[in-house]
Amino acid sequence: MDMLDLKVFIAVAETESMSKAAHFVALTQPAVSIRIARLETELDASLFHRTRSGAFLTEAGRKFYFYAQYALSALEAGQESLRMLTALPTEKKLRIGIVESLTHVMLPSIMQSMKEQASLIEWKISTGQSLDLALRTASGELDISFINQSFSPLPQLNSIKLFEEPLAFVGPKQTAFPRYRSLSTYLEEVPFILLKRHMPLRELLEHQLFAPLRMYPQKLIEVDTSHVIRQMVEQGTGCSFLPVSSLWPSGRDAAIEKISLPEIRLQQSFYCVYSQSASDQILNLLPNLQAGIIAQVDQFRNDNNE
Repeated sequence: MDMLDLKVFIAVAETESMSKAAHFVALTQPAVSIRIARLETELDASLFHRTRSGAFLTEAGRKFYFYAQYALSALEAGQESLRMLTALPTEKKLRIGIVESLTHVMLPSIMQSMKEQASLIEWKISTGQSLDLALRTASGELDISFINQSFSPLPQLNSIKLFEEPLAFVGPKQTAFPRYRSLSTYLEEVPFILLKRHMPLRELLEHQLFAPLRMYPQKLIEVDTSHVIRQMVEQGTGCSFLPVSSLWPSGRDAAIEKISLPEIRLQQSFYCVYSQSASDQILNLLPNLQAGIIAQVDQFRNDNNE
């Protein structure tokens, strides 16, 4: 097993197609198929269900996906650290990761900390998906990350739960958009705009809502970010689920409204994760940073009567 094997596996898992994955990893489709077959032999497990419509992760494949992402991220971080050996060292810096949907909640507190921490001369703020940020923090590329899922298989990380928010079922503020009394009718009749598979919010919906109901969206649009979800819902393309915090402040998404349905009672948790080997400077910064974020959340809740 090598880095290319991992890249091939991840590409097939995310595109659900051997031929599409081949394009992303610059290989032929037969070469991709051979690498996947060899990987399955090495792991002694079937990773994909192969059908005429594509290649879909088995239960074993779903479990291996996380570790493949972790291993590949760690290897790439190792390569980057070697490339940085010739760069000038900057010790007084802080590298923060923020999941994309939380930037408006986190940034005010981070900006305040920047003003208070005169000893830090360099700040690096990155946005991305929770899994990617957790892996980058575990590998040492980031010092602290704020994410919407706890990744317990990462022993290198300490995790602090910050707050919980209910998921809101949202649709466009358009009179022509249908209003039904049950989620099942929406699932049958209206396009659902959801984050792609393996992302925390999608996994939460799959396991805690769709699977128990034994119903899934009949018309599905998959996207990469919650920002795209908001845009498409505003335009009347369909409906979706978003954490309430992503709709703050109240005027942020004036063209979106929450739709109340009794069967939807889901909560999403948000975490601060940091390396177990974090420096004293970072550990001393964390309490004030966390307190500021929680205060910001409380303020948004009060302003929006949540």
